[in-house]
Amino acid sequence: MSPQSPSWTLHQLETAYRQGYLEALLARKPRRPHHEVLAASWEAGWRDANNLLRMRLRKNGEAEAKAPRPTPRLTAQIRGVQRRV
Repeated sequence: MSPQSPSWTLHQLETAYRQGYLEALLARKPRRPHHEVLAASWEAGWRDANNLLRMRLRKNGEAEAKAPRPTPRLTAQIRGVQRRV
């Protein structure tokens, strides 16, 4: 038996993963590759980013629910300009 070379490269797998990851982060319409292996890599990237977003939202939501922060008061001081005559 001779080893067959795959119809995809490592670079293509990495690119598919990154594209899936970015599309999930940016909430873009999914553009999944047609090739089965590349589609699996894309989906892994999409799932990783989607899980990260959910964890961040959950973490932020818990922090806000525990201790709502008061809105800071904005103050400004205007200094007078002294002129020498």
